[in-house]
Amino acid sequence: MSQENVEKTRGFIEAYNRRDFDTAIEDFHPQIEWILPAQMGYDSCIGCEQVLGFFKGLDEAWDELQLRPQEYVDAGDRVAVRLRHYGVAMSTGIELDEELYHQVTTFQDGTIVRMEYFETWEEARAAAGIRD
Repeated sequence: MSQENVEKTRGFIEAYNRRDFDTAIEDFHPQIEWILPAQMGYDSCIGCEQVLGFFKGLDEAWDELQLRPQEYVDAGDRVAVRLRHYGVAMSTGIELDEELYHQVTTFQDGTIVRMEYFETWEEARAAAGIRD
């Protein structure tokens, strides 16, 4: 099942990058927990409708915002993704191209029940239960 979890995580990112939000959330639990780092914690939310609102809010601030996976690590019911973020801010034209946050997707019975973002790759790996 864990390779299937990696593929579902990859599918979420690909659909998000195409702005196909309906497809992006198709494997989400209706009450998914969307957890952002502390400095962005005010945007954390619960449920698909709130997550869609978060996506739409990002699109109001960024042109071409993309998640660019650098690595997927299969951790059973969790998948850690080392991410690079690319975008151009609408208001300033400033370009973003860096490893800003890293994602851990948690599955239960093939459904994504939690998506959490971490500032460092080490934090994401630890949250996914990956030990070196």
